[in-house]
Amino acid sequence: MNTKDKLINATIDLVYQYGLTHIPTSKIAKKAQYSEATIYKYFDSKVDLLIEVYLKIKSDLDKAIFVGTDGIDNELNKVKKVWFNYLDYFLNYPKRLKYYLQFTNSTYMNNVIFEMGKARFESLTAYMVENIKKGFFRDMPLAFYYAFVHIPILEIARAAIDGEVVLNDELKEQAFLSTLRVISKNNYS
Repeated sequence: MNTKDKLINATIDLVYQYGLTHIPTSKIAKKAQYSEATIYKYFDSKVDLLIEVYLKIKSDLDKAIFVGTDGIDNELNKVKKVWFNYLDYFLNYPKRLKYYLQFTNSTYMNNVIFEMGKARFESLTAYMVENIKKGFFRDMPLAFYYAFVHIPILEIARAAIDGEVVLNDELKEQAFLSTLRVISKNNYS
């Protein structure tokens, strides 16, 4: 793991432990086992580091969503795999979920950062647009997909990680079908 990744992982760990606003760069450096000056060799400021962590999570998620989807010809099965991968990413990386939720609800998040994050979701955005054009997904603004797919996945993962719900295969399937009913032109029950 390179230095930059160690700093990013240390930041994720510390935000999980202490919250976004309670981690000075000295703590990040100590956790990553570097001097504080090392942070400034890779990032202009703590804010730049926090933004980079958010963007890395978005990029990693965009890649993880499509793992195992090559060769799936049935569109319904592919959508299901993408949805489950999306949820599983956050279930498998609870610290990243907590970071993501804190960052997106912080004062660091603004329209510029939001657009930068959307750019890191290129594969997912292209996939949604392709399915809209094919007529599999409803023709609605991409912001609606954010509301009907992304936000529920975040909340389901958060509830499972926080122990509010025991997420078994049946519940995952119910959640997926609920999402599918909203985004698909076809009637699935």
